Amino acid sequence: MIALEGENGDYRLYSVREESLPSKTSVICSDLSRGILYSPHLAGRELQERMEKMSRIFVDVITEKALKGVKLGHLVEFVLLSGGLYYSLARGFREAHGYALPQCFLGIKRQRVEGSEGQFRAVSTYENFESLPQDASVIIGDTVATGSTLVRAIKELESAMEEKEGKIRKVVVCSLACSTEGARKLKKLEEKMAEQGAELYLVVAEQLFHLMPDGTDLRFLREDSVMPDETREYTLQRYGEFLGREMKCAVFDWGTRCKNPKAHYEEFLCFCDEMLKGGRMDEKGLLEISGMRAGAQEGLRAFGRPL
Repeated sequence: MIALEGENGDYRLYSVREESLPSKTSVICSDLSRGILYSPHLAGRELQERMEKMSRIFVDVITEKALKGVKLGHLVEFVLLSGGLYYSLARGFREAHGYALPQCFLGIKRQRVEGSEGQFRAVSTYENFESLPQDASVIIGDTVATGSTLVRAIKELESAMEEKEGKIRKVVVCSLACSTEGARKLKKLEEKMAEQGAELYLVVAEQLFHLMPDGTDLRFLREDSVMPDETREYTLQRYGEFLGREMKCAVFDWGTRCKNPKAHYEEFLCFCDEMLKGGRMDEKGLLEISGMRAGAQEGLRAFGRPL
């Protein structure tokens, strides 16, 4: 069940109550989140600037939902390299509260399990937990597909806390794009954390996405999608039926889009060319893909300009 919980001028907040999902799951609907999720051709500077603005909405929501009464000295951002850098949660927190969050870092990447479809293992390559408080409420920004990276990261966090002989009180996950399958994996993690007296909060943008068998692509209007009515209506209005189901991924490769925009433009243009073959799309989808293709081409041309 999805119910409207509250709204202000910048966003609407919905609560999600399903037994298979984390008990404290919220969905944000806003012009800012839509300006990112429905603009997969954007990369680099423009994408980063939009995420900086979106970070303030994430911070406002988690302050109200999860962090009321938590002392500043107990808060820490856990940055998963490299995608987590571009959530800009520290900036949003600084703007909202005038306080620079301490940060812990973990370099972690997914490796495909050989011989499987859509199965990954997460491997950590770098860690820095110097800023982890003894009594911690932890904020994480992450794009969640299978959930394997996030679950592994939280296990690493728990190990670091055991060494400090401290306690994790709360883990608050902010996700621009989170799959329903990944959220189910977090439900299992929530149950284990509850045994230790810890809470897990999940705050996502617009919806929980259907995860394709490749374990990567996040689709809008598919069987496993969970969303408020207004998100469904907006998707149909913006993309139409065909593109609403067949847009390759809501965010494509998040890290690549942010740190290697040229590669993203090239990947996105290949996707557009493939979609334009064969006349499969309806008029709404054709118009949308053509406009996005032109935007990606413009972004790619910028790399040929001299300073």
